[in-house]
Parts: sequence; C-alpha cells; structure tokens
Amino acid sequence: MNWRYIRSFFAMVFFVFITQNVHAQTKIRVLNFQADNGFQHKSKQAGLEMIEHLGEINNWEVHTSIDTSDISMKKLSSFDVIVFNNNCGNKGRIFSDAQHRVLQNYIRSGGGFVGIHCAGAIWKEGGEFQLWYEKLVGTSLVKHPKVQPAKLIVENKEHICTCHLPDEWMVTDEWHTFSHNPRNNVNVLISLDESSYEDSPKMGGDHPFTWYQYYDGGRSFFTSLGHTIDIYADENYQKLVQGGIIWASGMADKQLKLPVAEGLMLDLDADYGISLEKGNRISSWKNQVGETVVKSFDKQDKGRIEAGSGMPRLKLNVPELNGHNSVVFHRQEMVNEHEDAFDHLTTGSGYTWFAVISVYEQVQGKPGVNAFFGNLRNTNVDKKGQYEGLWAGLSDENQMWTGARNALQKGLWNENSPHVLYDQPLEASRYYLVMGRMGSGTDKVPIELFINSNEPVASEVFPVNTKANPSKMVIGQERDATNHPGVESFDGEIARFLIFDHPLSDDEIINVMKYLEKKYNIQL
Repeated sequence: MNWRYIRSFFAMVFFVFITQNVHAQTKIRVLNFQADNGFQHKSKQAGLEMIEHLGEINNWEVHTSIDTSDISMKKLSSFDVIVFNNNCGNKGRIFSDAQHRVLQNYIRSGGGFVGIHCAGAIWKEGGEFQLWYEKLVGTSLVKHPKVQPAKLIVENKEHICTCHLPDEWMVTDEWHTFSHNPRNNVNVLISLDESSYEDSPKMGGDHPFTWYQYYDGGRSFFTSLGHTIDIYADENYQKLVQGGIIWASGMADKQLKLPVAEGLMLDLDADYGISLEKGNRISSWKNQVGETVVKSFDKQDKGRIEAGSGMPRLKLNVPELNGHNSVVFHRQEMVNEHEDAFDHLTTGSGYTWFAVISVYEQVQGKPGVNAFFGNLRNTNVDKKGQYEGLWAGLSDENQMWTGARNALQKGLWNENSPHVLYDQPLEASRYYLVMGRMGSGTDKVPIELFINSNEPVASEVFPVNTKANPSKMVIGQERDATNHPGVESFDGEIARFLIFDHPLSDDEIINVMKYLEKKYNIQL
C-alpha cells in the first residue's frame, strides 16, 4: 500500500473541505499589492487579474492597489493577507521608513504575506528592514538563465498549496537562483530539478522554489514562479497561489481549531503572539485566549548577572512539528505578572494542562527539579515556607513528573506534595504531547500524568488546601525565582502550552489530543 498516495488523497479532501468552508463562512480580505520601483514584467497585469479572479471564485474581498499610501496602519489592519504581486524593487526604495514599521507591525500582529516572483527582488529598502524583509521572503532573487521549460519536484503533497499537484510538474518560467539557500529556515513545498534546464547559474543541486514559514508572529508564503504571462492562466499555478493565500490568512488553522474551548484560560502558541528583541530572543509571549486577565508571559531578567540572559529563543519552522515554531529554553523563564490568576487551580477547581515539548539533556541544579512551568510560592499564610502551587518538569534523567503542593508540610515530595512520576525517561529531541489533570473538589483529589496517550502513565492523590495562595505563573521554571533564576528550570522546547481551569473529561482529553496530534505531527 502506497501511503504517500493515501496521504495525498486525504490532503486533497482537506483542501476541498477548507476551500468550501472558507467560501461558505468567511471572506478572506486580500490586499493585491503591486507598487514597485524597478523592472516591469509584461505579466504584471495578468498577475493582478489572477488574484482578482481567485477573489471572485472564492468570495474573497480583494482590493487591488499600486499605491504605497495603502501601507498605513489603518488600511493594512483591515486585511488578512497582503500579496506582493510580482512587484520589483531593484532600482530604488518602494516604501518610507514609516511604511517599513507598518509592514513589520502587521506581520508581528499575525498578518499574512504572500510573495510572488519579483517580490523576492526588493533590494533597495536598506537598513534593518531590508534584512527583516529578506527573512520574511526567505531569501533574495539574484540571477537567472533564459526562460525555458524545467521540471519541478513537489516535496510536500500534504499541504493545502500543493495537494492538487503531480509529483513532477513541467513548467516554462524564469529559474532564479537566490542569495542563499533558504531550506534550513523555511518549509519547502516545491524544488527545481536543476538537471532539467540548461545554462547557469544553478544552486548546486538543492534548489527550493516555493515554500512557507511562520515568521516573526505572522505567516509567509513565497513562490519564485510567476515571470511569464501564460503561467497566470495555469490552473495548477492558480491553485498553488490560492492555497498560499488561504494558508497565509490563517483560515486553514482556524478550520482546524481546538475542539474544547470551555474553561480554556491559557493558550501559548509559538506561532503567534511572540515579541522578539536581540535577534531571536523572546521578550514577550502573548496568551491567545481573549478576554482574560492573563495577557502575556514576559521576560524575567531579575537576579541575572548578564542582562537579557533570561530570554528564551524562537526556533522557526520545525520540520518535525509540521513546520510550526517552538520556544527553546536553556535555564530561562517567562513570567505572567498577574499574581492571583491561577490560584484557584489547586484550591478546588482542578485543572488540565497540555504541552507539546521536546527535552534536551538537563543541567543539574536542585536534584530532580527541572520544571518547565509552575506557580509555587515559598511562604504560605502562616509564613512557614512550605510552598503551594502546581508544577511539572523532569528529573535529571528526563523522567517526566507533575504535581502540586498545598503548604501543609515541609519537604520536596511527600503525601501533601505528591510526586506523580513516569519512571521511563523521555528521548532527547523527540517531540511529545504531555498532559496533567487534577480533579475538582476540596478534599482529596487525583493528579494524573499522561504522555502520548489518553491513559495515565502515573497518578497520585493530592489533599486540597483551600487556603493555599500560589504565586505568579512561570513558563520554563517552577516559580518566580528572582533569587536563583535558571536554577530549577528545564532545557528543551515548548511549541504549545494549554491550561484549562477544570479537569477535562476523558472524551475531551481524547479530542484535544487528536487536534494536537494532527497539527504537530505527534506520534502517539
């Protein structure tokens, strides 16, 4: 049985489902943009008309513009996707400094970008924006031989952009080389068979030509195809760009959404809501749940000798996670500043948390305590320093554990602070779906640990103390520890972290697991 063809069939079914649902439910708002300053393609008008045609058949709202005044905060915020439609910038700047900031803020606020052909040849903007823009595209167009037929290899037939294409696709177009090979930083969909066309330059046998990525808080799709007039009438090409617009709009992800919403109080998603500084260092991670007091988790530099060393870094487009991002922690932490937002989880309401994580070799601090989240407080109402809150982490040998503390007894693990431990270590650099659940109630409740299964791998009993008063919630460490930052934290990655304010039912856990399994390619 050929599993590739079976997966491709289901991907095509998913493509039809998504496009039909987008057509029926939501209008994607597209800015079909072509202001330029450089080479004028004969195919420019055909490119504009193609996006307008896609808008008509998909019931999108398409605004076509060659006017840079549309790159304003007010106007751009009304669009889900901006298409840089074969607009070159090889002779001079297209945008002002203010428009540079608008474009960056648009992407950083979750906007979608689609770049077609000469959008990769906007070379003259200068400064920090030029570097940022080339990362948004993925690379920069450099040179090309004469227009001629060549063979394209479809590397990923399970994506909404490419599921309709044959494995090999013959196309006549302009075969650009790039300033550098983008493969390590993007998710390649289509590559060029360099043996199928004549003349140089070439790229040494590895020649990506169409790709997508999650970048700086938004989504970016780019194809270098689009030089000739004829290609814009090619149905395969139209569907490729159509899929790129749907994907960049976020509509595909919105159709594949969390199946349980009631009680969700925290959703940290490494694809969204991340603010960067100092390159790929994260200063803030925004909660994706609206209308909540838990707005974001922010950098924690207090107590650190080296300023900025407390910030984790963003890892883009992880192939093992279906191209999604992850946050890499190396003895670092991020803190939510709302003091009491999570207190009720251990004083009666119960909770369920989910995390898509990968673990590295742990750096020994306090033996066995390598926590990837927690809100422990080390002084209770009687000021006895007996800790209260919930947490989860890893042993020094990468055995997963979870638990809670109720401020009733000193000591690290005991009957009042159960150690819910899975005795088998997790494999380093493999991605797992781990979960914890505490029952609701004010007497004794179960705490369960799940790893890649809806059956608990460990469980213990927790005596609830309704007077417990946990502290601020922290990701990457067991508490807001400004006196010894990084000592009781973990080394690894988090791609997604969810907290519900009650124990989900077994069926709800299964449904959330299926969603995360599909989205992040977790092998359960």
